[in-house]
Amino acid sequence: MADVLHQVGIQASPEEVYTALTTVNGLKSWWSEHSAIEPKVGSLASVSFYNNAVTFKLRIAELVPGEKVVWAVEGGPPDWTNTKITWTISENNGQSMLHLAHRGFASTEGNFANVNYNWGWYVTSLKFYLEKGQGMPHTDADLR
Repeated sequence: MADVLHQVGIQASPEEVYTALTTVNGLKSWWSEHSAIEPKVGSLASVSFYNNAVTFKLRIAELVPGEKVVWAVEGGPPDWTNTKITWTISENNGQSMLHLAHRGFASTEGNFANVNYNWGWYVTSLKFYLEKGQGMPHTDADLR
């Protein structure tokens, strides 16, 4: 199995990072303008791209306020299905350390490199949103 891993320091509290990962306004501000989520274990979140041509279905598997968010991918591109996305938040010298682990890809072939690149983009977008008030979420006009 192959895993995508990213880590970044963010000048925001762990609670602010957690909110950005678990609320509609949060996801729309850094990931995609077409996002729906309910911060409740067992609920199904939806994040869409390219005028809803690509939609990810994410089962909320675990929530620990200010510390951890886990999504089990139930729908989307074939290489994403049955993968797991874990966000771990910790405090380090007055900032939050965010670790993303997207685990369970069958291999590093195919779309894996693109997934890794895009997660890097969106983790940076999340950092910009929390530190500068403006992320770089996907919009219908986006050509990325």
